[in-house]
Amino acid sequence: MARGSSEKPIPILLMSQALSHGGGERQLALTALGMDRARFEPHVGCCEGGFWVERLRAAGVPFFFMGPRSLLGISFLREANRLRAYIREHRIRIVQTFDYSMNVLGILAARSVPGVITIANQRCDMSLIPSRYRWANRMAHRISAGIVVNSEALQRQLHEDYAIPRRKVFTCYNGIDTGVFHPAPRSELPGLEAASPVVGTVCVLRPEKNLGLLLEAFEAVARNRTRDRSNLRLLIVGSGSEEMALRDLARRLKIAEKCLFHAATPDVARILSGIDVFVLPSLSEGLSNALMEAMACGCCAVASNVGGNPELVTDGTTGLLFPSQDREALIERLTEVVDDAARRQTLGAAAAERIRSEFSLARAVERMQEIYETMLSWRA
Repeated sequence: MARGSSEKPIPILLMSQALSHGGGERQLALTALGMDRARFEPHVGCCEGGFWVERLRAAGVPFFFMGPRSLLGISFLREANRLRAYIREHRIRIVQTFDYSMNVLGILAARSVPGVITIANQRCDMSLIPSRYRWANRMAHRISAGIVVNSEALQRQLHEDYAIPRRKVFTCYNGIDTGVFHPAPRSELPGLEAASPVVGTVCVLRPEKNLGLLLEAFEAVARNRTRDRSNLRLLIVGSGSEEMALRDLARRLKIAEKCLFHAATPDVARILSGIDVFVLPSLSEGLSNALMEAMACGCCAVASNVGGNPELVTDGTTGLLFPSQDREALIERLTEVVDDAARRQTLGAAAAERIRSEFSLARAVERMQEIYETMLSWRA
């Protein structure tokens, strides 16, 4: 829908449970910061704070804060009423959610305000949403005007498995800030000064990331006696429920001295510049920010062929794919690049160019604004 230059910007409320390290939280913040303020006026709603709050406030973005227990019990009704009042007061035209918990509160509350366009989200496989939220999320998808997903794989899932009309589902790939994530001189990370090459991953340590498979494959590659791999190391960066189990597995596999665990850090770009081969062995994915960031930094990417991973990694060109849970295939893929620096560099350079040209932050923000314009035109 074309808009005249004299029209006021359209108020939009972007909602997330928190504003810290999550992928959806990051996309919300970067969308709000990158919006064309002549076209749209971003507002942000959340239950918890996070480091993005200060940056958003500095950019003049208004906030609506909800109680931390706003999704439970009687407080749900109280916070829903407060949200409806905020929407009316600021004449919000579009409410868009960025995580499954806000699908429950944001969509249901905003849907009851006349004239408001509601846009739900789906950023992961439905099976990964906690069971107590799953039914409510499916209802939110049904009653929302549109749903934004971050991969074609999720669009297919919503249509084929949950009978959501294709017309209602919009794909907007995550955007990467290539001013931050780009090829850079190699970092000498503490504890890995003499390591070469470094195999690594950066993610939340949860079961669906399937990092046990990575440890098992790394052990098989490291103990191969046909090549000197004495300086090969594994770096696992992140925090989460699986950390202790992964540390125990490293000890049982007798690779603890070759495996370095590093807590989650906001300085991801520096970490990635010290990784030669980035591995994402997930059981399921939407569109992985971690994989995109690694590719943008020029890492040689090895990923399971699930979800949105093949939409990023063209096998043999911008990285390597392997069948999910296939240990032998992962060993083969790692062997292919661990001993071949030129191959790693070729794949890494192609990956960085792919992200720079096709998955930039500016492109993601413009795509989201196109979705807003399309949905506004449906109401015109």
